Amino acid sequence: MKLVVFSISHKNSSIELREKVAFSKSKLKRAYEILKESSYVKESVILSTCNRSEIIAVVEDKNCAENWFKKFYVDFFDLEQGELKDKYLFKSGKAAVIYLYEVCNGLDSLVLAEDQILGQVKDAHDFALEEKATGKILNKLFLGAITTAKEIKTKTNISANSLSISSIAVKQVENYFNNGLWEKTVQVIGYGEMSRLAVTHLLERNVEKIYICNRNKAAVEDLINSHDNVEHIELKHKYDIVNDVDIIISATAAPHYIYYVDEFKEKYNNKRDLCIVDIALPRDVEPGIGELDGVKLFHIDQLKDIADKNMESRMNLIEDIRKEIKFAIKEYENWYDCLPVYPKIEAIQKYSKELTDEELSKMFKKLSHLPKKDRDTIEIIVRSLVKKMWRKPILQLKNAGLKGRAEEMASFVDDFLGLE
Repeated sequence: MKLVVFSISHKNSSIELREKVAFSKSKLKRAYEILKESSYVKESVILSTCNRSEIIAVVEDKNCAENWFKKFYVDFFDLEQGELKDKYLFKSGKAAVIYLYEVCNGLDSLVLAEDQILGQVKDAHDFALEEKATGKILNKLFLGAITTAKEIKTKTNISANSLSISSIAVKQVENYFNNGLWEKTVQVIGYGEMSRLAVTHLLERNVEKIYICNRNKAAVEDLINSHDNVEHIELKHKYDIVNDVDIIISATAAPHYIYYVDEFKEKYNNKRDLCIVDIALPRDVEPGIGELDGVKLFHIDQLKDIADKNMESRMNLIEDIRKEIKFAIKEYENWYDCLPVYPKIEAIQKYSKELTDEELSKMFKKLSHLPKKDRDTIEIIVRSLVKKMWRKPILQLKNAGLKGRAEEMASFVDDFLGLE
């Protein structure tokens, strides 16, 4: 199986490295151009989130894949030689398939079984389709992994009490202040999916005021109209209210800092404690801001302790999920193993149909005196007989694939029947 995964994630690397290898929209397009031009990579999907930067691919020779993708990352992101040493994960064959299924089910996430990753995987595959970078092998794999994850979530009810990076971020703030958030004022930077989830959790905790700071006021109009304690602030005025808030939660898709330490120092007067949670990657908040008196700064990797505590109730479901994954993967493996014989089966069916059509046409010219009803009956019998004749050989071809002899049997069909 020529499937591979090359992954840099929260499990094997620092936030600093993940920032360097994050794929922005423009970098994604450029990366796909390089991958598509390569004769080595046949299909590819890039998955880039706050916790991972990885490529799932079909390659010419999986034995060379680890070094190939390591060099790709070093060259593409202009990394130092050795910077990736022991900072990545590489899997191939069945292990790569299992990995993607587990990622879709949130088993590899910072927050176990979190809800966002499935949508992120789907979006990544959709974008690869748009870029014409993926094909039948990865399309089948991703469709199966996504469908299975949806079914498992329904079957196990693992997402009944939804957990996400955003909910953990709000919990982190809650722990920091000890006495709840009902009297706190919050500034939320950005209004993408993570920010929207954070706002939902903040409203559930009855915070006093939420300032949503983004470039597009229209995106938050409905929220402002339905909640008296929500107000919009233009992104360029974000520094103007740093002394009026207790909490800042930032989650933009910007490729650079949103808050810089020098500008922050000029505005922040240190008259009230300020808790900042930066759940963006690349980070929105320059790390030096966390060293200022009165400021406590958390970034995404520092939420792990709370995530670990919150996953305990879900741990007993992991084995059930892995059993479901194992069953689903077997179906994909069977399909993959039979790939070489499928074109031969199609060729046999096409040849059989063309020959049957031709012979029936000749026969009915000679039997034109028969009523249409009788001719239809004859046609049904003949076509049924031909299908039955080929049923066992076709089944044997599929069985050969399941036994690892697909290429051997495909070659035999070419030689024996001359259908290449």
